[in-house]
Amino acid sequence: MKRRLLFFTIGLFILTMGVALIIKSGLGASAWDALAVGESNMFGITVGTAVFINGIVLIVLNALIMKKKPDVLAAGSILIIGMLIDFWLLVVFNNFAPEVLFNQLLALASGILTMGLGIAIYLQAKFPASPMDTLMVAINTRFGLNLRNSRIISEGFALSLAFLFRGDIGIGTILVTLLLGFVVQYSFPLFEQLFERKSFAKQAVVSKEV
Repeated sequence: MKRRLLFFTIGLFILTMGVALIIKSGLGASAWDALAVGESNMFGITVGTAVFINGIVLIVLNALIMKKKPDVLAAGSILIIGMLIDFWLLVVFNNFAPEVLFNQLLALASGILTMGLGIAIYLQAKFPASPMDTLMVAINTRFGLNLRNSRIISEGFALSLAFLFRGDIGIGTILVTLLLGFVVQYSFPLFEQLFERKSFAKQAVVSKEV
């Protein structure tokens, strides 16, 4: 459990840093984050607070779609994610605002890379996924669609809301959608091996002691 918590915490810390870098690039954020930025500007709340509120709404929506009780543990995850996003945006990167296109692209690329690595790390803990990711699975399970079409529907839903709330949509939104999956795909096996190697090493030590 300690190891799972370690991977979960480090993963979310890196993931949210990536989210903040992408937002700070000024080139557009992922669909759900673009929505949160729009809500932040419209209602005068922090981006992290908007992420948390959206997450709670999605937990209820996912429960209705799946005809199950709301996942209470997922609320804890989205609360931590929202707090960490605000930490990066309001404390660490508060005065970071690249204006030159090269620096914006660098921030965007760094954000996509760190966000992907963070996702690959935190998933090893096998704790409840974010409500945003769960929506895709809920659509897939409830309506019998494949994961690709379910992903398109969930992202399209978020993008439509982001347009409605004048969210942070731009070229970065497209690049995140196209590239983030590749980062997760190629980095996930590396951290999976690291996680399993540590598990095996711990079991070996316990066996020797017994």
